[in-house]
Amino acid sequence: MTFPVFLAALAFAWPLLGAAVVMSLNTPRSREVAVWMAGGGCLLAAAVFLFPATGAAATGWDDDPVQRAGRVMLAFGLLLTVLEANTIPNRFLRGLPHISTALAGLACVTPDPIVGLGILEASLAYGVFVVSRPAGQAMAGWALLRTGSVGMFLVLAGLLLPAGQAASGLLLACGVVMLAGLTPFGQPWREENDTLLFLPFAGAALLLSMRLRPHGGEAFDTALIAAGLASVWLTACAGRSHDGLRMFRTFPSALALIAVGAKADVAALLFLSGWCLAGGSRSERSWAARTLACFPPGAPFVGCLLLLSMMSDWSWFFTVLTLAGILCAVVRAVPAQGEGHAVWPQDAAGRVACVVLVVTGFLVPLAMMLGAF
Repeated sequence: MTFPVFLAALAFAWPLLGAAVVMSLNTPRSREVAVWMAGGGCLLAAAVFLFPATGAAATGWDDDPVQRAGRVMLAFGLLLTVLEANTIPNRFLRGLPHISTALAGLACVTPDPIVGLGILEASLAYGVFVVSRPAGQAMAGWALLRTGSVGMFLVLAGLLLPAGQAASGLLLACGVVMLAGLTPFGQPWREENDTLLFLPFAGAALLLSMRLRPHGGEAFDTALIAAGLASVWLTACAGRSHDGLRMFRTFPSALALIAVGAKADVAALLFLSGWCLAGGSRSERSWAARTLACFPPGAPFVGCLLLLSMMSDWSWFFTVLTLAGILCAVVRAVPAQGEGHAVWPQDAAGRVACVVLVVTGFLVPLAMMLGAF
């Protein structure tokens, strides 16, 4: 086994090790150790991106640079989740984000998308078991499992049909949209424990959608763009109310699916970074709202520029429609008063997120010029 392959294997196993360590500790020490374990996972994921395993296809690893960079974003999403989480007395909930991130990374690395879907289903089943264990949570757990499983079955049905047909593309797109939790098609996830499962789960679904594109064909691309635009405009029309801000959480996911349909994978990666670092339950915080609103110079802003440049070659009508939806969502979703004007976050998680997003926004175009993507 070569060192890059060993490094990749360690990067995938590290979150599982972190889950075991965090679940075995007493409650007061668990958060501090979880932060260190998540930080180590970020370093390992970045090292795998910089030093990929050679001959990865022959050894069963996926060596696509966008997929590797996406797993870096999943690792940083875990770090932000741990930083923001208060002391969790339930040891299963403490380990859930680590296990969800580990399984999401494994789902993205499998060459066969069907195997990746099976791993995601296992992640969903375990997460539902953990979330629905407390008394009175059985119905919420059933809703999570039902919506996620329907999305899985739709994707599998599309994969069973011949490649390139309109029916297979539409089934694949509907399944991906439900797995990504896109408003209003997916599960209305709660702001509490569901996010510990859903953040890496939806990120892995976005990464897997890039691998489904050759099978889905033109119908898959068109359906993703249509669903993404519908979600963007619904978010733009929601306004600044509490429900509007809840819907604003999936704004980067909608743009990421549009980017996948437009074959702008690097733009989808930048939107994925916005989802992992500022999505989930963080949209009501000022720094998260500004990030999700694609303010410069962060990664979502650069992703918008790349997306619009790619879409202009595909359709000027959809380009203008997308730009208008983004501008309306930005104007209506960012708080008009109070702490919404704060640029630099006051909490440690927000500072880490903003730094990583700005660095990503600068480094990804540079990496594109150097031929890394």
